[in-house]
Amino acid sequence: MAGAAAMQVQLGARAREIFDRTGNLAMQPPRRSWFGRVPNSSSTTARRVALTFDDGPSSPSSALMLDTLASLDVRATFFCVGQMVAWYPEIARRAASEGHVIANHSMYHSRRRSLSPWGIDHIESAQDEIERVIGRRPALYRPPWGWTTPWELRRAGRLGLTVVGWSVYPDDWKDPEVPAATTARQIVEGTEPGSIILMHDATSNVKDCAKVESAAAVELAVRQLRADGYEFVALSELLGVEAYLPTRASSTGDL
Repeated sequence: MAGAAAMQVQLGARAREIFDRTGNLAMQPPRRSWFGRVPNSSSTTARRVALTFDDGPSSPSSALMLDTLASLDVRATFFCVGQMVAWYPEIARRAASEGHVIANHSMYHSRRRSLSPWGIDHIESAQDEIERVIGRRPALYRPPWGWTTPWELRRAGRLGLTVVGWSVYPDDWKDPEVPAATTARQIVEGTEPGSIILMHDATSNVKDCAKVESAAAVELAVRQLRADGYEFVALSELLGVEAYLPTRASSTGDL
């Protein structure tokens, strides 16, 4: 019985690995998705890039990242999970007040919900939660894992959202953490004019996250790229799109 149970666990892990790999190949940036195109970078020839973070906010990792960005005077874009915003509203408010763009990364970071052809609540609930906390309604959306389907694009479009991918994806998402020097090297080697850099200030749906290597990697990479002549700008500025939509209250005239 124990052997059969262990085999079931192995088969389940193998099936998930195949599912993850297939989904990444078909639907994840920066590859050209089979199911739709989203901006993964800017066509600019200027040495301007955008630093983006997924899966937060959390504590203490997101606060550490904000401290690091403040010390470097870098404006970034945070694709926030609605549930994490509900857990840590003060961190989301701090990020917004310090000039960072707050974007939508779905309510629960659930691939099952984003892959389903039915329902829009996983996007709209996050919109509502973010607006409740920071008083602004995001105009940028990144699906969980970046997996993009035609119906997810249509749903986002109905809500007025621009779906955004990435072009540089270091290994800072891994657990245990990759050393900062390794992540920084991956960022520097992959960056070119117009790059959208994806990093993680937290682990999705982990309330208390103590990531430290990502913040250290940001400091190393930013200093190196600036020495190479790169400028860091908000994602909306890089792409020439709006960062925020009218709030629900203002769009309904309920002021």
